[in-house]
Amino acid sequence: MSTLFSPVNVLAMVLFAAALAWRIYQVQRAPTVPNWAVTACVAGFAAAFLLQQTVVSDEVDAVLGRGAARVANNALLACAVCALVIFFLGSALGPRRYRRVMVELVPLAAAIALMVVAMALTPPELRGLPLGPSTIHDTGIALFYLGAGLYLIYGLIACTAWIVRYLRVADRNLRIGLRMSAVGMACAAAGSIFRALYIVVAWAFGPVVKILLLLGVPFVIVGGMLFLLGVTYPGVRARISALRRRHQHRREHAALGPLWTVLVQAFPSIVLRTPPRRHGERLSPRSIHRVHYRRVIEIRDGLVQLSPYLDADFGEVVATDPGAAAAALKAALARHAAGEESDGHAKQVLPAPADDIESDVRPLLALSAAMEKGT
Repeated sequence: MSTLFSPVNVLAMVLFAAALAWRIYQVQRAPTVPNWAVTACVAGFAAAFLLQQTVVSDEVDAVLGRGAARVANNALLACAVCALVIFFLGSALGPRRYRRVMVELVPLAAAIALMVVAMALTPPELRGLPLGPSTIHDTGIALFYLGAGLYLIYGLIACTAWIVRYLRVADRNLRIGLRMSAVGMACAAAGSIFRALYIVVAWAFGPVVKILLLLGVPFVIVGGMLFLLGVTYPGVRARISALRRRHQHRREHAALGPLWTVLVQAFPSIVLRTPPRRHGERLSPRSIHRVHYRRVIEIRDGLVQLSPYLDADFGEVVATDPGAAAAALKAALARHAAGEESDGHAKQVLPAPADDIESDVRPLLALSAAMEKGT
């Protein structure tokens, strides 16, 4: 149990959990074939990682028979890599992808069948044992690990090639994650190649070149970590950006309060009616964005209704001198409250027509700050 919760394993489990949670969230939002494929890939790698732990593999072998955990572990790795290949095929081949997906399932099924047969040919006392000098010369063990390794080499190299092709059209944040994933897969493929060479040299020619096996292990471990980081990076970066945007909208919502308050007092009808929401919805991230945009829209509506009492250059004054604009706004509100007649013409109340609502926020924030300062 202590091995399961070693620092390296805990870090790997945290990365797996974060990556899998992010992928499940993406599948719920868009249950497409590519999303399902990546989610299956991460789930397969996570399950294979758990099966590599002695405390878990011993329990599986006790229930299904000796060597079952080893077969399941390598089969899950192969399925995870195949799912990733399917993801790239589904994203790139268009209508032809379904036929190609069926073709990709053939080598996967052959590799798994070879692993099952090889394990059955292995003497019972050797089943489930790791690859090493004491086991490499057994035909069943050699076939088992060679079959599993060759499929991983094929799949990892294919995925790395697809990622390198896609890097040219990916955006910056996704490109960073893809680079880490590509490097990770290339490392894992190199580790698998070292292991395959170790098997072929020892099984076919006799000498055991331990350095090949020793080199393979760190390459696979580092490659797996880099792949997980690459899969997780875009999601983590998106969450950080979302939190920053949420904090910004909360801060701007409060900063617009002084301007919104005086306009609502003058024109209560500008307050938009919204359906009642449950308490939990009011605290959700989307709710914060909604109330922020709602306040901006209400302020713009209030300024438009007040604009007949404002000078024609009010929009320019807001941009150049928010203090003077605040004074003009207060004077216009006083005239409106006193019931004075206006010229009846709507004016431009912001510096220039904005392309989006975010562009309106900056001058409104300056105007609101000037209103608060002048009270």
